[in-house]
Amino acid sequence: MNDRQSTKSVPNDRQSAKSVAMRPPTYKSDYSGYDMPDGIPHLSKGRKQCTAITAAVVLVIALGIACIVDSYHKINEGYVGIYFRHGAIQERVSAPGVHLMRPFIDDYVEVKIRPETHRMDPVRAITKDGIENTFKEINVITTVMKDKLIFMAKKFGRDFKKSLVYDRVKEDLRIFCANHTIDEVYNTMFLDIVAHVKE
Repeated sequence: MNDRQSTKSVPNDRQSAKSVAMRPPTYKSDYSGYDMPDGIPHLSKGRKQCTAITAAVVLVIALGIACIVDSYHKINEGYVGIYFRHGAIQERVSAPGVHLMRPFIDDYVEVKIRPETHRMDPVRAITKDGIENTFKEINVITTVMKDKLIFMAKKFGRDFKKSLVYDRVKEDLRIFCANHTIDEVYNTMFLDIVAHVKE
């Protein structure tokens, strides 16, 4: 009786092999939190490669969109565009419409070429006989020639109208008053002021 019980409690080689074969496969958990079975080591590596490729594609698309947005610009009617590269003015002048420029390198400025009326600040001047007077509401009409624009912008800067027109009007008006009396300025030679300033 004891021999039978002892023989039953000791498994034979077939039973042990069968129990080993029926044992479920072991799983390992990778960094993603998913349990991965043994024998498939390439899934985590493939996922990393897929993530890297996706990030690279998104980066390229974002960079392309940024380049298009930065290079796209519109010039309004009545204006022309002049361009600067690293601060240096270029010879290019663009007409009204939609244009493209080199992204992140070029910059542009719109310049009005249609006739423009500008009201100057009051100008104080002293006449020949020592009387100070103030000229108010001086209106100056200017027009920019497109073919002379680059030359003027290079020589006098972006705000070339101030140097070429407004400052010269003030100076010529003061010179005219300094060479004439108050009576001449306001009576006998008043209409000559415009012609003197235009010269």
